Amino acid sequence: MTSDFDWWQKFYVGTWQDIHSSFRTQERNILEGSFIVDVLKIKPPDRILDVPCGEGRLAIELASRGYKVTGIDFNKHFLKIAKDNAVKKGLDIDWRQRDMRDIPWKNKFDAVICMWASFGYFDEKGNLEFIKAVSHSLIKGGRLLIDTPVAETLYPTYKTQGKFKIAGVSVMVNRFIDPNTSRNEEHFTFTKKGRRTSYHSSIRIYTYQEIINLLKQNAFAHFKSYGSFSKKPFQFGASRLLITAKRI
Repeated sequence: MTSDFDWWQKFYVGTWQDIHSSFRTQERNILEGSFIVDVLKIKPPDRILDVPCGEGRLAIELASRGYKVTGIDFNKHFLKIAKDNAVKKGLDIDWRQRDMRDIPWKNKFDAVICMWASFGYFDEKGNLEFIKAVSHSLIKGGRLLIDTPVAETLYPTYKTQGKFKIAGVSVMVNRFIDPNTSRNEEHFTFTKKGRRTSYHSSIRIYTYQEIINLLKQNAFAHFKSYGSFSKKPFQFGASRLLITAKRI
């Protein structure tokens, strides 16, 4: 099977777009915000880039704590929600609609965050372009946080099928790992009031060491890794990889 590296352009629309915000509560945003501040060792008014920012849940949380936040996302619908919510809270956040590989600033940010499994969307070249763009955007000594599944977190409990219900929508998932590309190919079927819609995603699943090597090649060092937002150590079978790195 040939991977569709542009799948993300068609994924966050329709039913998926409608239920996207239901996956995270405000309590969760506060928890993740506190984790981000702690592990990145940042203090207001440090400058943070949230990429991709989606509906701005973490950008808004961090801005409410006094940080100067910029949010990048390609999806204009999500950005409108983010802007509206920020205005309601009286927060001044710089929202930009653009590809996450296209970060125009150089040596600007004290920290960059890439959260909720948003790394690995592109082909090998595109994923590398993102890491390079992030590195260039950080000041010397600036820190990066990536929240992503890796082989060590995904494979131990991997299931080829799954189902769940959220916001009144029944979701069926069929997935497989393509051994030729190391990508997790997922097909979603959403059912809402008898109407079905389908979506497909394709995410490159790196190993932990592959992530480290990508970062090392792009001026990052001093890595720290966690397996949860409660700062459990990262290990085989952890629920996720949360890795921080410093631009040297």
